Amino acid sequence: MKKFMISIAAICAVIFFISCGDNTSTKQDENNTEPDTENGTGDENVKDDETENGNGNGNVEETDSDDPADSGDQTDSVEETDSDDQADSEDQTDSDEPENCELSELEQEFVGTWAQKIILRSKSSTTLAKNVPSVTTRYLVVEIKPDANCKLDFNKKADQICRTDNRTGDNIANKGVVKFNEPDSKFNTIFHHWKPADLPGHEGEAYLEIAEEGGEKTFKLNKDWELRGANMSDPSTEDMVANKNDARIFDHDGDGNAAFTIKFNGFVSGPMYYVQRLSHVLTGKVVGEGKIEGNVEWSDEQFAHPDTPNATLKGQKTTVTDTSMSVFQLVKVDDSMDCATLLENANSIFDIADPNTDVPLD
Repeated sequence: MKKFMISIAAICAVIFFISCGDNTSTKQDENNTEPDTENGTGDENVKDDETENGNGNGNVEETDSDDPADSGDQTDSVEETDSDDQADSEDQTDSDEPENCELSELEQEFVGTWAQKIILRSKSSTTLAKNVPSVTTRYLVVEIKPDANCKLDFNKKADQICRTDNRTGDNIANKGVVKFNEPDSKFNTIFHHWKPADLPGHEGEAYLEIAEEGGEKTFKLNKDWELRGANMSDPSTEDMVANKNDARIFDHDGDGNAAFTIKFNGFVSGPMYYVQRLSHVLTGKVVGEGKIEGNVEWSDEQFAHPDTPNATLKGQKTTVTDTSMSVFQLVKVDDSMDCATLLENANSIFDIADPNTDVPLD
């Protein structure tokens, strides 16, 4: 019996490896290539610098106001990069927006503030457990407006994800939830982010594409990348972190622990120090006045650092995402909308059907 319970606990631990994708944010922390050993270790400094700069939640929905060129500043620490760029990032939100862009009538329909809900489904495996299901839901306020080149851009308002909810597992040994929204969690406000044009060799590529064909208005947010717990120059081509000695790992959330900390509550509870790389593509269409719906094609890679207190959480997690069960909805709202208001009124704002509600997590 004792061996059985130990096995159950070990298997349960793998549920820490949770899928949690999103689709827009700013180059949080502006992609430093050296660990933040001097300046990025204090919670207060990291949080203030990152959230004010747009470097933690860029804009996926967030204010992706950071200049793509900043992504090449890989030599400064998180705190230095963010504090240096903070004023520029905030000022550019207004100054980089042209006053007299000649937008088409179709483009003008998309300009404004939108509430966004994203539902992501996946199955994850480690050496101890296979095909553990997970559903993650994100809420955001985003802004669509012209960039410096009069092209429509897509940014998270206030550089943050409003809320991230999760449910994982399908049996007593692996069910649980990730505590993304804990007061001490910086998951919703700190992360590196790249839009297509931020990647080396892809300058000028569009982030948001809209069109009208046969009376149908289409919407596509091209692949962006989100990273926590490590630095990369080009997340689309670099190998994922695979061992604790990788020099790209650093204390991203400034809590004194390796990589980025998330907490899990379930049969086995506790923190995990991990590196996570996500990608997203949103493809949909206008389904009503001020309403867009579609599916999310995404990826999620994770590495659990050996410093994680639970010794069973080590190495890579393999995730298989389900585009058909991963959906999003955008609803046009008043420009005064903020996260607090969105969360208070989410049930009345969104009406998209969750394809996972009546489907067992198996």
